[in-house]
Amino acid sequence: MPERPDLEYVVPILARELTGATVVGARADSPVVLRVLLPERLDALLPGEGIRRVARRAHAVVFELGGPRALDLVICPMLAGRFSITLPGEKRIPTDLAFSLILADGRELRYRDEVQMGKVYVLARGDLDKIPGLERVGLDLLDPRVFTAEAFRAAARGRRDLVKDFLMDKAALDSLGNAYADEVLFEAQVHPKAAVKGLSDEELDRLHGAIVRVLGDATRTIAARSPALDEKLRDFLKVRGRPGQPCPRCGDKLRRASVHGHDAIFCPSCQPEDRRSASLHLRRLRREPG
Repeated sequence: MPERPDLEYVVPILARELTGATVVGARADSPVVLRVLLPERLDALLPGEGIRRVARRAHAVVFELGGPRALDLVICPMLAGRFSITLPGEKRIPTDLAFSLILADGRELRYRDEVQMGKVYVLARGDLDKIPGLERVGLDLLDPRVFTAEAFRAAARGRRDLVKDFLMDKAALDSLGNAYADEVLFEAQVHPKAAVKGLSDEELDRLHGAIVRVLGDATRTIAARSPALDEKLRDFLKVRGRPGQPCPRCGDKLRRASVHGHDAIFCPSCQPEDRRSASLHLRRLRREPG
């Protein structure tokens, strides 16, 4: 999925290109991604609406529509989603096209998703809490006034889960996905299956510093390289996508682990597993309800 550094690059482009545009039609080429949380049909809702604002909320892109209905169009790209804006007259339809907004000037905003895991929501403005994952949004990781070491330690306090699960909890932290969680854990030299309750203040401070450095560096790298809107840059990452390759820090072979349905890439030497804390975590989950 587009993660926070990707969205920091993509959303301003979408805002610059689309703010003020008028929608004349919409097409759901992959109906499985569409969720209309209103009684009307899609083709009765969107034509004539103007795009008043484009913003990010957690892992989603929010298109605020300026017509009398006061609607939001929200796209959650998930694993493989990406955006493109066509030139007027473009007729070629890509095989991964899931949803399109047709604009009055002849362009189209296209949401492409080859695995169809993303979702496109049309709903009344202010109803974002009806979208799974957007009810609560955590600490803004790129705002130094909000994301302090003290605030991060407070967010970790009382957590019963594994550290990779915690880092990817968007209700706590806004926001890390799978790839950048791996990069942060590598930078901080923390094992992805470490129990949050077993982390010391020093380890939490290392994680905080790693989040700031990794997301900041990635955001600057993507901006400097100016990729195409639908291109996802990952070649500069140190461990993500590199299982079996030498660790860039120590040379040991990077490994893959499973963490509650997500894979994690880590270095067994730089990020040694604390088996005692993991065992305590599992025993605690068996004892405690919920």
